Amino acid sequence: MLRSPGEGPGHQGAHGARHDGVKDSVESVVHVPPIANASSKAGRRRRQGRRDFGSIKTDGTPTEPRFSAVWWEGGRQRRKRGFTKRGDAEAFLARVRTALADGVLEAHRRAEVTLAVVAAEWLDQHSAVRLRAHRDNVQRWKAIGAFFGQSAALTDVTPSRIMELRGRLAGEGLAAATVNRHLALLRTVLAYAVTAGYLQASPVRRFARGAYLLPELRGKRSPPLASNGEAARLLANTPPEWFPLFAFLVLTGARRGEAAGLRWEDVDLTSRLVTIRRSYQAPPKSGRARTVPISAELAAILARQRMRSATPAALVFPHPATGDMLPATGDALAVILNAACTAAGVPRMRVHDLRHAHASLWLMGGGTIADVQRNLGHSTPVLTTETYGHIGNDHRVREADARLALGLAAPGPKLVSSKEPSPVASAPGDRTT
Repeated sequence: MLRSPGEGPGHQGAHGARHDGVKDSVESVVHVPPIANASSKAGRRRRQGRRDFGSIKTDGTPTEPRFSAVWWEGGRQRRKRGFTKRGDAEAFLARVRTALADGVLEAHRRAEVTLAVVAAEWLDQHSAVRLRAHRDNVQRWKAIGAFFGQSAALTDVTPSRIMELRGRLAGEGLAAATVNRHLALLRTVLAYAVTAGYLQASPVRRFARGAYLLPELRGKRSPPLASNGEAARLLANTPPEWFPLFAFLVLTGARRGEAAGLRWEDVDLTSRLVTIRRSYQAPPKSGRARTVPISAELAAILARQRMRSATPAALVFPHPATGDMLPATGDALAVILNAACTAAGVPRMRVHDLRHAHASLWLMGGGTIADVQRNLGHSTPVLTTETYGHIGNDHRVREADARLALGLAAPGPKLVSSKEPSPVASAPGDRTT
């Protein structure tokens, strides 16, 4: 009789049945588990592996439940709290598991850094150091930060949330241009997050160019100075110590801060070119240097101005009283300009309007939009055309009247007198008398 190994005669099984028969003994030796049982064990091992990787824990209260994703990583247990839906926690845990398997978990983890932390880093390390509009950036970010909250991760900034922010700002009564400046700041911070390695791609890139911005209705800008004669009268009425600065602003279109930060090493009187490298102590608004041509009149003015200091690093337009760099705040220049406008009999304007005056005078003198764009440092000719294109067109119309006046009478049908013969020719064979 065949017996199972280790069994003696009359061995009693675990269930009380005696294995005395041949059939029972053979089954105990050759029995193989069904294939279905092997499959179920593999499934149990997979489920056990998932449970071993992580789980979802319930936090909060019965009325306000919260869920946490808990998982093992590198021998340490990690937890992500704050999910309001169990499905969101499960989806997060699945992403972590996939990222860990693909070796990109660190990139995902960096994306969990909050937007507030990245914004503070950009404001401190970039805006405060390089941008003259830092104070404006800080104020604008307060509104952006209040919308997203301090705990919002970079991954929470989605295209739909950006559009919600736009709607919120517009609903508060802000002008389209102001809303767009807020959105541009958010775009800059997200671009910095990509550069710093916090994000792989900015959510702004999912929009078509400018599609997330509000349309701005730009009215036609009237020329601040209607002619070269008005510009000459205005400059003639500025105080002598301030005359070189105001002449430079009108004849180059430079911004106030760009003139304040200009140094003699940036001026080439031989080639008659000025390189705009900075605005006050920071880079110019565009972030790039540009060259601007200077006329023969301005070159003579700068040559006389240079006699005061020949040091290359010296300021071209220091404060006449202190010798220091012109301040970024204060209305001293505005007061001087307003007095000069009144004395010259031209409309009052801001110091920044002298930049617009340069563009207008250039176009009215026959210059091109492309040249104005390069002089002003606009990133694209679109902005230049939208702002000043109508001035060039109006000037071309006036030039057409002046240059193409041929003394022609207005065309029209020729009138035939009733006493004059009809111009219709006689038919063949008609008699003429």
